[in-house]
Amino acid sequence: MIPFSVPFRRPVRRRPASNAPAAGSISALRALVAALCCLHLAGCAVSGPRVWFADELAKIFPDRVPGAGERADAVWHCARNDYVSIQVAVRAGAKDLEIDAQVTPPAARGRSFPYEVRWVDYVPVGSNPPRTPYDEVLREAPALFPDPLRHDFPFRLEAGRTGAVWITLYCPPEAAPGTYGGEIVVSASGRELARRSFSVRVHTATVPAEQTLQVTNWFNFSMSNLRRFYHVEEYSDGYWELLANIGRVMAEHKQNVILTPIARLARPSVAGGRIRYDFSRFDRWVETFEKAGVIGTIEGGHLLGRSGGFFSPIVVPAWVIEGGKPVRRNLDPDDPRAEQYLRRFLAALYAHLKQRGWQTRYIQHVHDEPHDREAPIYRRFAEVVLETMPGIPTIDAVSLNQDVSFFADVCKIWVPVLGSFDHRMNMIRDHVASGGRAWFYTCIFPQGRYLNRFIDYSLLKVRLLHWFNFRHQLTGFLHWGGNYWGPRPFENVQPVINDNRTLLPAGDNAIVYPDPERNSVLSSIRLEAMRDGIEDFELLAALAQKEPDLAQELAAEAIPHINDYVRDPAAFRRIHRRLLEAFR
Repeated sequence: MIPFSVPFRRPVRRRPASNAPAAGSISALRALVAALCCLHLAGCAVSGPRVWFADELAKIFPDRVPGAGERADAVWHCARNDYVSIQVAVRAGAKDLEIDAQVTPPAARGRSFPYEVRWVDYVPVGSNPPRTPYDEVLREAPALFPDPLRHDFPFRLEAGRTGAVWITLYCPPEAAPGTYGGEIVVSASGRELARRSFSVRVHTATVPAEQTLQVTNWFNFSMSNLRRFYHVEEYSDGYWELLANIGRVMAEHKQNVILTPIARLARPSVAGGRIRYDFSRFDRWVETFEKAGVIGTIEGGHLLGRSGGFFSPIVVPAWVIEGGKPVRRNLDPDDPRAEQYLRRFLAALYAHLKQRGWQTRYIQHVHDEPHDREAPIYRRFAEVVLETMPGIPTIDAVSLNQDVSFFADVCKIWVPVLGSFDHRMNMIRDHVASGGRAWFYTCIFPQGRYLNRFIDYSLLKVRLLHWFNFRHQLTGFLHWGGNYWGPRPFENVQPVINDNRTLLPAGDNAIVYPDPERNSVLSSIRLEAMRDGIEDFELLAALAQKEPDLAQELAAEAIPHINDYVRDPAAFRRIHRRLLEAFR
């Protein structure tokens, strides 16, 4: 999804906000924030190092004092086939520390729970989201915020600052219900700083093996993006290895739909005066992501585009014959070659899908975020897809803050942007009742008091995205920014897009970070919270099969209204505990 242009405005504040940095000044911002932190800390009494268990829904900032965000106990509750996140805060004393951590995981029937240990790095946020009240962000920008999860130990923790170690445990489905103990040892330069025991209480509840919620984060696999960080050539062995590694990370975090640039993957040639298509690269794409575990659903990329911004004319990227060779051109929708190309290309694709047995898990985008000015063109080409690929569902993101009659019956999977359907839930329910499906998406919007996954929002907002799915009977989630990094993704989490017209909210463009050393990507604490929310959705759906009233009651307690939800992590824990205990 290419976010449409919006004017940048300061958030609604209770007190004056500082100015956002100009593009390209992020390094200076990082230095400024660090200097301010040091000045603040210089006036504080510096004690020795401290280590404590922090709530995994709490963001631990560099200036957090000892005990900030501390959990009431060291017991984590989970289902079977469930992931558990444990956060350990570490505050340095008067000296810099090189922090290392060793974990003894819980064990069931003599087998240790699989686990991973990482540490939480910081990224500079230059401005808070526009139209957002001050009490909806964790702190006012500019500031350093925790987000990337790094693997390399030891990591440097500067004097007088606080960092965090992040432990991810996986509870196997065969684990018997009960309480299991583990331990973490935090050390600095080989000297033990703290030894902390923890417990994991495994409940009878089991996260179903087959995921029903469909989740897609769009990834930019163009070489212009990848070459900045990875030494790979397009379609080389290293390229396919990179895609497989990214696929595994996303599959581990419950993504099961992959946006597929089908027109780019199909190789055209001319024979007998017509263009023929070789789908072998498409096959390898599907097989790569299928083996990685991220396909479930093949999400065919958009067939139409725009010549420029959101309100610019529609174009049809098409293969045409010029000089006896296939050439890619952006055609006017009224050019007869445009429809001719799509009918022939889609017919060939459909035949190939049927040959591979993939037609039952393929969905097709037509045009991203269509609006009413584009209605006749959208409808005409959506009908071409439905006629040429019978049985293949069409899917597109859309705002319901407009007349969508042009869209309603030719798009089978509606993906409205959150915040555009507060008073149109009946329209969505009618669409589902008539045989359609409905997901939702976020992209720059919504802001204000709505749920979203921005870096300066709480992790509870991220986790509750999928409680929202269950609460409103929506069966999928889409976000455009999987890895749309700028040149310095750890220094600038707010790229400017749309010809320098739109400054993105922090983290809207990406939920992972490049990891060239492993030819992969790094997770973020937001992605970890999203996985937890997806697992919650599946537990709620499983409970609904047995006790639908109780499942709806728990969801309504967490999400009373479309932009009203539980804000206190402790209150959420009580609801989540009731969900786990409902499976006795």
